Amino acid sequence: MARNFSLGGQDGPNFDGCVPTFDAPVHVTARIQADRAPAVALLHGLGDSRLAFEDAFATRYLAGASLIVPDMAGHGGSPAALDYSMEAATRRVRQVLDHLMEHHGLRPSRLYLVGHSVGGIPATFFCRDAAPGEVAGLILAEASVTRFGAFVSAHAEAARLSGRFGEWYAEFRDQTIFRDYLGKFPFCRHYYASLRFCREEAFLQTVLAVRRTSRALPGKWSHAAGQALAALPIPKLYAYGRDVAPETRAFLDEHAVPTRPFPTDCHFLMQAMPGEFYSMLGEFCS
Repeated sequence: MARNFSLGGQDGPNFDGCVPTFDAPVHVTARIQADRAPAVALLHGLGDSRLAFEDAFATRYLAGASLIVPDMAGHGGSPAALDYSMEAATRRVRQVLDHLMEHHGLRPSRLYLVGHSVGGIPATFFCRDAAPGEVAGLILAEASVTRFGAFVSAHAEAARLSGRFGEWYAEFRDQTIFRDYLGKFPFCRHYYASLRFCREEAFLQTVLAVRRTSRALPGKWSHAAGQALAALPIPKLYAYGRDVAPETRAFLDEHAVPTRPFPTDCHFLMQAMPGEFYSMLGEFCS
């Protein structure tokens, strides 16, 4: 059964509930405009939830857009699923959008995908698999597109292999995030709250799916989402902070992916610099 928690904001959503998909319901928070309007689907990262994008509903930069913010399987208000692969996550995004269009009046004039961290993988795969002209653009924020710099997933996988994942997860949530990360970035309290709702097994299985995706291809650039990103013919933008892996920067430069640097050490660009982040989205989606 889905677990519910509040997402505030005076210009908040007009849909907040579970949408059926092929293997499990997905909890979605959305603001659906009455008429045809640009639609932006925002996908959170590992252990996170729709709380990552709560400012999207209040910012003036997206005031005229429909917003769709789903919780990944086993994260936030979404119940556990049978399949935690990135392909399954992509399929759920498709079914969420189809359901909202068929049953709740979503009528995108243009569709944009935004993916933060691990959420960048299904966002990229959705764009890769979309029909020509279906997606108007893709924005990634410190998304997983190379196998480099993925310290959390690497440590989680190592803990699983050593038989101490449960212990590692509790330490990650309560010490690494609550004590250390929030001590440095107190505006990221949403992430600790999201981790409290995230199912431990969902976190682990998502980690394993990301690790498989990051090593899917031979050679240095082995990440399947990176390959898909490089080949996308649509407008795209990769936003990153100062702590992004230099190898990821090299990949983006080598494949001529447009970038936007943010002067912050925080992984959560939309919390660290919300005005700049949502201004960027508004300009990109205009």
